[in-house]
Amino acid sequence: MDLINGKALTFLRRALPEDLAPINQVEVALSMGDSFVATGLTIEDNLLSRAAKATKGYAYLVQLVGYSIWQRANLHRAKSAIVSERDVAEGIALAEARFHDVVHEPAISGLGHNDIKYLLAMCEDNQQFKSAEIAKRMGKKTNEVSSIRAKLHKERLFRRHREATCSLSCRT
Repeated sequence: MDLINGKALTFLRRALPEDLAPINQVEVALSMGDSFVATGLTIEDNLLSRAAKATKGYAYLVQLVGYSIWQRANLHRAKSAIVSERDVAEGIALAEARFHDVVHEPAISGLGHNDIKYLLAMCEDNQQFKSAEIAKRMGKKTNEVSSIRAKLHKERLFRRHREATCSLSCRT
């Protein structure tokens, strides 16, 4: 918000935020495969599927995962141009760590204890998260958590995809 409210960047306040739908994982795998081939590397389909699944369809994660795997494979290109299972595992781990540092951490850095507690309560099971159930998990009444929910919604920490919100909160 400090950046958006800066005097030199008023255009950001006029920009409409756009929630992008996840990119289809089959398309992600095909695109990554083409990219690896274009740089002289080969990768097995099962490893491409694993990499695509790790992106959860998020455009930035597609970039991070693909690049991180390519970086790992590029280290041994002189000996082998085949992307290994280890390259994929390490690339995914590096990408997830980077994503957490640049996306999750800033998103939750200003949250209070109850905000974090709310997010964690949201992730306890695979059910839809309703305020009454979350309040119960937190040991509070529904009206006591409504302001927390409103704040988190305003901060855009709720997404259509529950998995993203829960991966954000559970890493804190």
